[in-house]
Amino acid sequence: MPQLDEGDLLYMPTTLPGIAVGKARELLQQTGRLIKTVPEVERVFGKIGRADTATDPAPLTMIETTIRLKPRSEWRKGLTLDALIGELDQRVRIPGLTNAWLMPIAARI
Repeated sequence: MPQLDEGDLLYMPTTLPGIAVGKARELLQQTGRLIKTVPEVERVFGKIGRADTATDPAPLTMIETTIRLKPRSEWRKGLTLDALIGELDQRVRIPGLTNAWLMPIAARI
């Protein structure tokens, strides 16, 4: 099945096992700030660890950042989604993080 372009992105890196809560929070804030520096990003919403619900099995080692993108008409000329993901990936290359870029809805199904 072809991948659907949902118009937004989900940045879902994993950290090293045994990460402290404070360090995890610091990484979430640091990656959010870096992602926001890209002109095509409108807003960033991040979470680390699991919510207080049985439907969210994410461990503390998993960061989830939903990236709301601006409309394509406001992107730099010639920029593709793949190129944007590549640029974002370069900005958040942090030792100890394994980056993953997904579509938000597809990642939940």
